[in-house]
Amino acid sequence: MQDERLAAYLGQRKRLLRLAYRYLGSVSEAEDIVQDAWLRFAASADPVDSGRYLSRIVTNLCLDRQKSAQKRRETYVGPWLPEPLVEAAGSIDEHAGDVALDISFAVMRALERLSPLERAALFLHDLYELSFDEIAETLQRSPAACRQMASRARKMLRSGGPRFQARQQDVDSFVAGFARTAETGDLGPLKQLLARDVEFVSDGGGRARSALNVVTGQDKVARLLLGLYHKLYDPSAVGMRAASINGAPGLLIDIGGKLDQTVGLAIDENGLIAAIYVVRNPDKLAAVHLPAEG
Repeated sequence: MQDERLAAYLGQRKRLLRLAYRYLGSVSEAEDIVQDAWLRFAASADPVDSGRYLSRIVTNLCLDRQKSAQKRRETYVGPWLPEPLVEAAGSIDEHAGDVALDISFAVMRALERLSPLERAALFLHDLYELSFDEIAETLQRSPAACRQMASRARKMLRSGGPRFQARQQDVDSFVAGFARTAETGDLGPLKQLLARDVEFVSDGGGRARSALNVVTGQDKVARLLLGLYHKLYDPSAVGMRAASINGAPGLLIDIGGKLDQTVGLAIDENGLIAAIYVVRNPDKLAAVHLPAEG
């Protein structure tokens, strides 16, 4: 019986990690939650649907963890981004196209606007197809309230307009355009890649230099990127390599071999860069290892 439970758990583990990450925005915390879920699942003798049961365990554990996370967010310095989930360039995301498991920076930031209970109602219904009666039992709310929370959460996620994860060609174009702008000082090659209302979101967490507010607008973002590059970096010491970041092609920037930041992009419906997401907080980069260059 225990072997069967272990096999059932292992079959769900990647999906559960994705679920916990969507709650918490932290790879390490998601791993802790899923490990705790296994201990509770292993101790249970009930013959249950493993995926649905485990999803409810993970949800309750995440709701408990989010109470302390919310307090930390209230004092967080500057914009918040999730801890980047970095894999080797070209990694195939098995959950690509699954809206219920999207961990792109755009979606993760949108999820931050939801209350923990709204997030839970949405995830349990859309990801694990639990009925609202089952969700009500998990969240200690009425089925009608859970239905309303899930509906409100979906509407909020759609309110930001369409954004799409970058393809490798988008990243390559960004690198080439930025390189031309950095070399010549002409903002044109970079600006032509940016949407008019592009956002630059930089997470330093008060531990690394970053913009303390979201910077918006084609001209402002282009000037900021160029200014930061010349002000902060010695071009001869800067290394850049491709990586998969939160399920999409992105960039790892290192200074003298030490990881300085991750860069993710979001694209609008016209193929222009709608958002640039930079994580510089060293606490969030601590578990990221630079992949070997090919």
